[in-house]
Amino acid sequence: MILRMPEYCRDFRCTAEKCKDNCCIGWEIDIDEKSYEFYMNTEGEFGKKLRENISGNTPAVFKLCDDERCPFLNNKNLCEIFINLGEDKLCDICTEHPRYYEWFSQIKEGGIGLGCEESARIILSQDKRFSYDETVIEDESCDEYDNDLYICLEKARGMMIEYLQDRKYPILNRISDVLFFSHRLQENTDNGIFEIPEISHKNDALKPDIKKLLNFFCSLEVLDKNRVPYLKKCEQCFDKVCAIEEEFSEKHPEKEKYLENIAVYFIWRYFLKGVFDGEFFSRVFLMWVSCTVIDYLAGCIYAEKGSISSDDFLMVAKDYSKETEYCEENIERILDEAYNSDWWESEF
Repeated sequence: MILRMPEYCRDFRCTAEKCKDNCCIGWEIDIDEKSYEFYMNTEGEFGKKLRENISGNTPAVFKLCDDERCPFLNNKNLCEIFINLGEDKLCDICTEHPRYYEWFSQIKEGGIGLGCEESARIILSQDKRFSYDETVIEDESCDEYDNDLYICLEKARGMMIEYLQDRKYPILNRISDVLFFSHRLQENTDNGIFEIPEISHKNDALKPDIKKLLNFFCSLEVLDKNRVPYLKKCEQCFDKVCAIEEEFSEKHPEKEKYLENIAVYFIWRYFLKGVFDGEFFSRVFLMWVSCTVIDYLAGCIYAEKGSISSDDFLMVAKDYSKETEYCEENIERILDEAYNSDWWESEF
């Protein structure tokens, strides 16, 4: 079996105590069965502390402290399990985060998620064209799928990633063109036709109803209780953001690169999942919605401050990912909205 990972993954190193948004704070941390058994049989005072701070639920989890910190995160934001037992004794989720994986026949694909501060920095800062590394690993099983559809979608994904990185047109136009392309491809495969159309350029980028979009996001599950008030505040900035749209793009041309890298990330991570349920237009819609919301929220910062730093943009993307991607229900609701014609001003 071949493991494919974006080339930039080799640059990822957890920043541990230097991270401004520690993943050991505010998250319910599941413990895999193998780690759970080891923790339950660890001797000494630290073993006692382990057992006192693990719930017996299925799956088992660490009991968060009142401030929602992991009980094994010390006052220097370092992991006591790592310190006392070693890196190889971390549970799976602590070892793998922010990595993600998807399994196909003889191919396992993965990457690093946008919801981690350091991985978001790596993803957004890419100047090279997207590429991936391949490594031979032991075989792992996957769900069944139509191989003809897989071949079609894998080729289509490559075309979309290549088009998104062709800077002939502004990135929002490229994103819209890819969305229209995926809609035509979805119609073809729904009719049993695995013919891949060309990606054609439309003169105008597809524009959503931003206020309706933000209201929708206010209805999703939240990790941070301040998320909804923040989105409502941003909705009130609509006129200001529209007024500075061109100025924002002119003064911060790096925004094009950031959105391009985010768009490629979403296509790489989600598009091929369509082989399992036949639905892939909705996953390109997820990319379009995500880039649109991140772009708008970044525009709100510019409208308020008159400038925006690379760290500001990074945090907007990271926070969006945490609140959206790390809740399966939220992803499913966005995918379901892909066929709601009220989202955009023009029809396919």
